[in-house]
Amino acid sequence: MLVRSSYFILRRMLRNYIGMVILLVTPIALITVLGMIANDAVNESLGIPIQDEIAVTMVFAFLMFGGFYTMEYIRGDLMTSMKWRMYSLPYEAHKHAYSILISSSLFNVLQSFIIVVYTFFVYDVQWGNLGFVLITLLTVSTIIQFVFINLVLGVNNYKTAERLGTGFGLVCLMLAGVWFPLPDGRLFYLLSTYSNPFSLGKNMIFANMTGENIDKALISFVIMIASSILLAISAAYFGRRKLL
Repeated sequence: MLVRSSYFILRRMLRNYIGMVILLVTPIALITVLGMIANDAVNESLGIPIQDEIAVTMVFAFLMFGGFYTMEYIRGDLMTSMKWRMYSLPYEAHKHAYSILISSSLFNVLQSFIIVVYTFFVYDVQWGNLGFVLITLLTVSTIIQFVFINLVLGVNNYKTAERLGTGFGLVCLMLAGVWFPLPDGRLFYLLSTYSNPFSLGKNMIFANMTGENIDKALISFVIMIASSILLAISAAYFGRRKLL
């Protein structure tokens, strides 16, 4: 039942054309424009073309906001007048929440992986092992969905949860130094490297691209798995309070 429900929710998401434009078409357009500006420049510290760095940044930047799918479907199906229809079915509400979580994670991975494949063939972005890229996207997407489902279940006011979700994404980009570099220092280095899903995902992808800093990638993966477990536990707690 969980698999069938996830399948139908995924089909609903595929009909959300506005969301697809925002999270799929927009990053591709930005990669194209910024890549033309960067031309053939190389990031000396990473040892990769800036075009490749831009592609990685855009994929993860937009992935940070993919959790809004989870928020909207949880609210629409289980927290509005629609919920009485759901509760009348021989199908537990928490299972439907799991279906939304699974579908949102897979849908965001699909959108991001389309960008990866597109930039690989069109702009010759060297992503490295695409299987590893797919695992990284799935791990990061799962964390993001758990963060947003915690917000929608743990915060009483939905508008406040939306603002917190937006703030979460923006803070991740800020800590990762997307707009401006953080000051020098051990604390700021740790914040920019290991404090958020954006940086953790980039650590893994850059290691896959260059074959260097494998230890940083492994640490990032362990942090994401541990974070996912903690977020899953808190989501189950909030879900029992709000959905049962």
